[in-house]
Amino acid sequence: MYLFSRRARLSGGKLSESMAWATSMTERVVQATGMQVSLWTQTFSPAVGTISWSTFVPDLATLEAANDKLMADNAYHELVDRGTEFVIPGSVDDSLGMVVHGAPDPNRRAEYVGVVRSTGAAGKLARGISLGVEIAQRVEQITGLPTLFLAGTTGNYGGVAWVTAFADVAELERAQMALNMDESFVELIDREAPGVYTDEPGATTQVILRRIV
Repeated sequence: MYLFSRRARLSGGKLSESMAWATSMTERVVQATGMQVSLWTQTFSPAVGTISWSTFVPDLATLEAANDKLMADNAYHELVDRGTEFVIPGSVDDSLGMVVHGAPDPNRRAEYVGVVRSTGAAGKLARGISLGVEIAQRVEQITGLPTLFLAGTTGNYGGVAWVTAFADVAELERAQMALNMDESFVELIDREAPGVYTDEPGATTQVILRRIV
């Protein structure tokens, strides 16, 4: 299974029109492809105005078929063209990650998602995967919430990500407090992560996203 995301940064002007356009884009993609696509905006995080569309697919053939449908859909192309009014040029990026641990729950609707991204250090990619799974499992034990661990298929070579979904902001805060106060979790990160994931400034990031659609 893969998680596909497309991210863009809004220019900041015409906010209501921008969000209406992003919502229309989501609805068009769903109609044209039949896929479950969610629209998110980064909140309490860097890069204010960043939005992203995401969907899970069982394989790359499914993603290819969806893309082919969109390429043949005139209404979709019209929305893409209109997006030049709202999106900062050059800010659109795609990312694709393979789900190594966990699975999305179709019956659980999340209002917020927390995402931590890092990159495996040279010579430590295998350990980065095994440790990544261990960290995800520890987060699940402490918070009681399912956590996905992904290995990047595109983007930084050796890229990894942890994704945890929250029903609401109260659950998000509770989980964050539980992790920060759990000494065994902090010790695990301090003991095992150095040398496994790159320690270059800015290489490891965390953001919070809130669902729009």
